[in-house]
Amino acid sequence: MKTKNIFKVILLSTVIILSSCSSDSDSPDPMACVVDAPLTYSFEHEGENTVSYSGQANRLSVAKQVYDALNGDVAMDRATIDAIIDNDNSKLLTKTAENVENSNSRGNATFTRAHLIDDLNSIIDTWCANSSTFADPNNIASAGTAGYYGSYQLDARGWEGDQQYAKMLIGALCLEQVAWDYLTKMGDCSGGDTWCTDNEDRSSTYTQREHYYDEAFGYVYGLDDNDLDADINNGLLLGKYLNKHYAGNNYSGVDYRQRVYDAFKMGRQAVVDNCNEELERQIEIINSSLSKVVAWHAQNYLTGAAGAIGTADFHHDVSEAWGFVYSLQFMKVNGMPVFSHSQVMGMLNTLDAGANGAWDLDATTLNSMASDINNMVTFD
Repeated sequence: MKTKNIFKVILLSTVIILSSCSSDSDSPDPMACVVDAPLTYSFEHEGENTVSYSGQANRLSVAKQVYDALNGDVAMDRATIDAIIDNDNSKLLTKTAENVENSNSRGNATFTRAHLIDDLNSIIDTWCANSSTFADPNNIASAGTAGYYGSYQLDARGWEGDQQYAKMLIGALCLEQVAWDYLTKMGDCSGGDTWCTDNEDRSSTYTQREHYYDEAFGYVYGLDDNDLDADINNGLLLGKYLNKHYAGNNYSGVDYRQRVYDAFKMGRQAVVDNCNEELERQIEIINSSLSKVVAWHAQNYLTGAAGAIGTADFHHDVSEAWGFVYSLQFMKVNGMPVFSHSQVMGMLNTLDAGANGAWDLDATTLNSMASDINNMVTFD
């Protein structure tokens, strides 16, 4: 697993090289590095494991604890939820949408992180306000009234808060930290940081570059009980949905799961080998593939909800769709965002436009929104 330099020797005889074969040709770099990825995401230096993403694993664990609370039938006030979030200094809210205001290329000039945190807090606050109602399964939901609809807990506008919360964090926490934070840091050397070009500083077992890369990995695989293969067990947020896209799946039909795992392995080895060309290729594969998983589920839950109007499953599906649509603004395909914040807010406003919110939605609106998403993304 070491970098190899490929030297191309050009032998000249009677062949005349014309001026058209100049320096702007598409000839490969004669000094391009080649990376051999390991079979598993396992890396060592002098016999010591260099992979570490405990902070991300803890953050995902705390996110799951909050989700479980919002999915439960025990009344809780906001202070109780905050105590879960702050446990072990999880930084759950600190890391959510951390880089929203740091990238002008994303079309979010008027969007601040405070807006997103307000949206997240609103979901939690609404659930807490209704939690005593949810403690009694005999309280039945209807337009304007919170309660149970089937087995689902709905607020007065027909939204299932635990699903909104979890699905918006798929983009606002996981995808944002992978695509717009840690993997962006791998190539942003504008600050002159020595770790950008020097991968030998091992003040810890791992170098700073290796650790940044592993932290991105952790936002996908942090709850997995075995990160030595592409299968993701115990996933909740982004990892849970990536895991559905295996070879021959009935979702996108694309094996994004293996593609992403292989790209993470190859990219990590490229970090070890200081092969930046290969690293950049693999980062693009990771970002685009994860982004397409998010977009696929956004449109799928919208069409699923359209076909389930009038049932409890409709409210479940459309609440998941709401969260995935929210996550669209954190996509990164070919190095660029796909949906701006204003586009996403427009879709969310459409979903909640009626006097009674989700209760007023119709199939035409939902299917049209799904079609708009599909027109923006190619699932390949």
